[in-house]
Amino acid sequence: MKIPNNGSAMAPLRRSPQSGRHPASRPTPASLRTPSSSAHPTTSAQPGVLAHPSCPGPEDLSVIKVSKCRWAVILVFSCSSTCNAFQWIQYGSIKNIFMNFYGVSAFAIDWLSMCYMLTYIPLLLPVAWLLEKFGLRTIALTGSALNCLGAWVKLGSLKPHLFPVTVLGQVICSVAQVFILGMPSRIASVWFGANEVSTACSIAVFGNQLGIAIGFLVPPVLVPNIQDRDKLAYHISIMFYIIGGVATLLFILVIIVFKEKPKHPPSRAQSLSYALASPDASYLNSIVRLFKNLNFVLLVITYGLNAGAFYALSTLLNRMVILHYPGEEVNAGRIGLTIVIAGMLGAVISGIWLDKTKTYKNLCHPNCLIQ
Repeated sequence: MKIPNNGSAMAPLRRSPQSGRHPASRPTPASLRTPSSSAHPTTSAQPGVLAHPSCPGPEDLSVIKVSKCRWAVILVFSCSSTCNAFQWIQYGSIKNIFMNFYGVSAFAIDWLSMCYMLTYIPLLLPVAWLLEKFGLRTIALTGSALNCLGAWVKLGSLKPHLFPVTVLGQVICSVAQVFILGMPSRIASVWFGANEVSTACSIAVFGNQLGIAIGFLVPPVLVPNIQDRDKLAYHISIMFYIIGGVATLLFILVIIVFKEKPKHPPSRAQSLSYALASPDASYLNSIVRLFKNLNFVLLVITYGLNAGAFYALSTLLNRMVILHYPGEEVNAGRIGLTIVIAGMLGAVISGIWLDKTKTYKNLCHPNCLIQ
């Protein structure tokens, strides 16, 4: 906007020697007038625009606002992750009982746990690509549907000779796990503000740990160590029906509650990601760039050692305890529960700490020393 070169208009006011008063004010040029809110709508001139944008939807990139639905989304996801994690460890926590029921070796029951890790390795990158391609809602629906399907398939394995059916159900749940475990950081960044991302991510991971804790605690209570296979099948069916019903309910909730993204971006970083998103970006190139980053590689190694030790201990805990203390299935589950609760507390505290201080690197040092 150019300002007219009008010396009289821009000169300082002088007192008239005759009257001692300021001369009459001249009309202000139109170009110098304050723009009206109707002529030039801006967010500063019209605060109502922030609350009631003219073009609703994720395209309103100038509006930074967190959605009230974000807590419902993270809660439903966390419960879905809980259900899936429970199904991972429900066999391992009462391994000796399932060995007796199906008449198989301890190694065969161990594979019901290890299949989760086996499917995760080859499917991780393809599912991450699907998450980038199709978005959160599609991946959440797929993971929840597979989790529900696997739970109901297991109900067809309530005879001692149907061990392959329970393996099939567990493999389906393990594929669902790949879809579920890749979502926490994405949900946190898409739905939560900049000062809530770490806390939201820790809550999402908290659901997975809670499922493992329940998987250690509940199966030894629901399925007692008895020799009568008919009564044992009845107790196993109760556990399978409960988890099938919960998985179905959660699938329905995902359909109703889970949305692709909020109406407005929750942070400036997310607003920029909407604006700068390029459909031509190469997913393979982004993976290559990640593995060229030394800090990322060190983080992968550190987390891999931590997670590997935890999963190995969880899988073999029942066998280690029963070997030395026969008949102590319930106490073996309590030991596993104690381990997981300690991890859950650490995850939540670390998430809150990182949101407040942003000291990501400093928090890695004690973790490496502990390992």
